[in-house]
Amino acid sequence: MAQVLNRIQNYLLGTSLQQKLILLILPLSIIPLSILGTFSYYKSSQVVQKQVCQTILESLSQVNYSLNYFVKDIEQLTMYIYSNREIQDVLSKDGGRSLVEKHQDEKRINDILDTFLGFKSWNIAIYLLGSNGDRYFTGKLLPNQYDDYNVNWGLFRKMRLAGGNIIWDTHYSMKKLEDFGIVLSSGRLLKKIETSQPLGYMVVDIMEDALADKYNKAQLQPGGQMLLLDRNGYVISSSPSKHIVGTKLNEPYLENVLAGNKGFFELDSKNAPATMVIYDTSEITGFKMVSVVPVAVLTKESSSIRNLTYFIVIMLGVVSCWLAYVLSVTITHPLRKLRSLMYLVENGNMEVSFRSRYRDEVGQLGISFNKMVQRIKQLIDEVYNKQLMVQEAEIKAIQAQFNPHFLYNALDSINWMARIHKINDISQTVVSLGELLRFSIRKGQPFIQVQEDMQQIRNYLVIQKMRYGEKLEAELIIDQDIEALYTLKLLIQPLVENAITHGLELRPGKGHLRIHGSRVGERVRFEVSDDGVGIPPETVELLLHGKFESNDEHNTGIGLHNLKRRLELYFHSNYRFDIESKALQGTKVIIEIPVMRTAGEDRHV
Repeated sequence: MAQVLNRIQNYLLGTSLQQKLILLILPLSIIPLSILGTFSYYKSSQVVQKQVCQTILESLSQVNYSLNYFVKDIEQLTMYIYSNREIQDVLSKDGGRSLVEKHQDEKRINDILDTFLGFKSWNIAIYLLGSNGDRYFTGKLLPNQYDDYNVNWGLFRKMRLAGGNIIWDTHYSMKKLEDFGIVLSSGRLLKKIETSQPLGYMVVDIMEDALADKYNKAQLQPGGQMLLLDRNGYVISSSPSKHIVGTKLNEPYLENVLAGNKGFFELDSKNAPATMVIYDTSEITGFKMVSVVPVAVLTKESSSIRNLTYFIVIMLGVVSCWLAYVLSVTITHPLRKLRSLMYLVENGNMEVSFRSRYRDEVGQLGISFNKMVQRIKQLIDEVYNKQLMVQEAEIKAIQAQFNPHFLYNALDSINWMARIHKINDISQTVVSLGELLRFSIRKGQPFIQVQEDMQQIRNYLVIQKMRYGEKLEAELIIDQDIEALYTLKLLIQPLVENAITHGLELRPGKGHLRIHGSRVGERVRFEVSDDGVGIPPETVELLLHGKFESNDEHNTGIGLHNLKRRLELYFHSNYRFDIESKALQGTKVIIEIPVMRTAGEDRHV
């Protein structure tokens, strides 16, 4: 199992970004849609099922309402017969009267009964059973149980105990009845109104179709069944099947129906389809109208909702697939384009540019890519130019190597001649000039220690003081903590030369030159200041930006320009070069470079 999961994980992680987006979007859209569709169909089915059950329950209430009227009509009929004076008189007569009189009484009673039955089209039978032996009935035959009845037998016993009040009795059967017959009987004990003397019994038999006609008007669902039960759960009437009429209902839901008044519930059986049982109880008789309907029939009405739900889910699924594809292509297309541009850069083509109409993450990535390419091009150009400059300087150094060697040897001869003739000033000047020449022709690293570079400045000042005499006063102050650090070779000498030549030489009287070296944090600062004639502000701006051009061939500004170029070449932007000057007050040049503890420390380059 773990191997299968690892393979699936490796496959998903190894697919393209577009496929990952599609595999991510589709489940996030289709699964909620499917769940929502299933939930909607389930809830709608429940609502439809509940509404249909409520409709059936209302229909059952209407049937019970109609049966209540039927029962009241039967009760009124029995009351009319009970209180009829002629019937009372006939049943009060002696049973041994003449046959002629009995025949006349029979005709009178039958006319009365026919009159009562003529008001309504009932399928009932009326029996008057006198204590004097008279028997009157509306049917064609008199059942034996009514001709020779037993007062202690069920129906007659109930009438006797009721004392003249109406009673109802269900016809029970141990066997399945036919689809027709008597299903319900009603009766009263007949008594003399004046004396309350028992005169006999009145029985009204109600046929099954008389009751079935009442609930057949209700909407019987296909595959369902309607039942009319008495208080004890015996079936009085049923439709469409009538084979259980007269028997006690043998169903698992009978207990719930007898215990309740009205409502509906679902009966779920493992061996049979789920059914809904809807029932309503008559307030007068206590009879229960029961409708048993398969759940599948009730939810049939929701099939249109189910089909619509399936259609919507399928359509939204198709739309989700299309949107997933469009979104994945839209998102990954700029990335594929950026990847192809990177491939071109990887193969040396720097003339590429990513264009995006949007400022999203991909667009910002493209902007960063463009800046990166431009920066790479700039660095390549700088490295290339640096290499050219180094090669050019080496060539020039080789070409000029002869003259410094020749001049150094000549100066060494002059030094010995001056010492022989004891001319010390000439000897000191020649020695200083020789040291400068030896320093200039020495090859090696472009960086030297600060103390060594300052020694060359001292040699240079010796020569300049021999030239200017008392007109030049120089002060060299170098903090001890920077003497062992490294600086760029010949960094300060051009500044000293400019200060003397263009500042102090033009000043009337004695001039002062001050050279100060110190450490400021992680930088080394050199300040070269003089109290000479100064530099105009507009010239300072031009010098700082490398745009100064002079008409004076002796004052070209090339020294400062080359110094600034060397600073840019070796330190890029990690340096400071500043000029502070006021007319007739003097000039201060400030240079700051990073702290370098070794000559090979090229992290600033």
